Amino acid sequence: MKASKLYTPLVFLALLAVPIAMLIGEKQSISMDEKRKLAEWPSFSWEDWTSGAYGAAIDDYFDDHLPVREVVMHWADGVKYAWGVHPVVAERKVVVKPAKREPLDTSKAGSDSARMNYLNDFDESYSGEMLIIDGAVYTQNSGNPAMSPSFAKMLNEYAEKLKGHTRVFSCVAPLSSAFIPVEKYAHLRQRNKSTLEAIRDNLQGPLFCDVMGEMLQKQNQKLFFGTDHHWTARGAYCGYVSFCKAAGFAPVKLEQMTRKVKTGFLGSLYSLTRDATVREHADTFEYFKPRIEASAVRFGESNLERPMKSSVFCESFRGSACYMTFICGDAPLIKITTGVKNGRKAAVVKNSMGNAFSVYLISHYEEIWVFDYRYSKHVMLDIIYDREIDDLIFALGMYGAMSNGTIHMMRKLGEGGVGMRPRRTESDSIQSDSLIPAPSQIPAAPNDSVIPLVPDVIDKIENDSNGE
Repeated sequence: MKASKLYTPLVFLALLAVPIAMLIGEKQSISMDEKRKLAEWPSFSWEDWTSGAYGAAIDDYFDDHLPVREVVMHWADGVKYAWGVHPVVAERKVVVKPAKREPLDTSKAGSDSARMNYLNDFDESYSGEMLIIDGAVYTQNSGNPAMSPSFAKMLNEYAEKLKGHTRVFSCVAPLSSAFIPVEKYAHLRQRNKSTLEAIRDNLQGPLFCDVMGEMLQKQNQKLFFGTDHHWTARGAYCGYVSFCKAAGFAPVKLEQMTRKVKTGFLGSLYSLTRDATVREHADTFEYFKPRIEASAVRFGESNLERPMKSSVFCESFRGSACYMTFICGDAPLIKITTGVKNGRKAAVVKNSMGNAFSVYLISHYEEIWVFDYRYSKHVMLDIIYDREIDDLIFALGMYGAMSNGTIHMMRKLGEGGVGMRPRRTESDSIQSDSLIPAPSQIPAAPNDSVIPLVPDVIDKIENDSNGE
């Protein structure tokens, strides 16, 4: 009897513990493990109440905010694996479907958008069947040589427009399928190679950076993350070296930079697969800082009037947000100013693969303008002419070069969405140094550890240009 009397208050306290913990515990708005925004407490409306939507939204809120929710999720993943939901083999295939999410409001510069930054830089070329080999995830997509002439044509248009003023470079990175360490997948490497060579062979004016050629010379190193779809700092360094060779620069050796390391990086591929073996093989996030003074500001999607202080390296990001270390993640436009007083200026057109590449350029340019073709509505050609840009570098992952949709975005970027126009004269210039505030006049971010960024959402890849 005494024991039964004790059980009742214990059960009662246990039932109370959950809502109390939800009330007094720290509220999270983002699940970095799942790369998604957690449900918010719904606003009441009579229509939602009568339709049942209000009650369903409350259920979603409690589901997303249970105490130690992520710990339970990790435990459940392990239990599923132990029960044989996944076969215990070194190599297997999984099917990944791109999540359907509403686009985030990129006009708001809050901490939520900062932490959602690299929510999903996946396009449809990264969905479908993927390989997990020894805890590392690889895409089986490998490019499409038939799409390469379309990408090259867009670069040729820029080269013709900028002839005698600005050099144009193609620095496209291969996919991780080029480096699958199993011989039977060697055909995927060859298809990556053929796709990049087809870009090279169709260029008429732009300079080609042999990114894959450099990477193949370093294939004994870790060039892509096992838990994330981006290349590592060493992979991006190969891209940088290939650019230097094409541009006539001497690349700075990694040994001459400051090496830093973060641990426990579980990126986008872990998020999508939720695979226990991938979790067990969390990446070590290594990066290299050139010993050059540099500062950065970021701009909204279409103007240069309200820059916000940023950084070339945001070192406070950890865990699943490690990749945001490079230029603090994505923004429509970032301007980097360095201590290299050589008068040289560059513009970089990129998706998130270009983030890790761009940081190496601070050793060679006094000024670098970094455009994200997915978000920027700036008139890039105006900035190139007005700022006297020497080099225009297209530094992106291959999946961005294999889509009519993203190629159109890059072409459209030249004129802020109105198509390629004739070259502007000096009298037409709309942007001058006097319109850009001095550094002392630029407001700092509200919190240095949470710099407002633009979400790294899914690239829209059209079905007719899937990477296979």
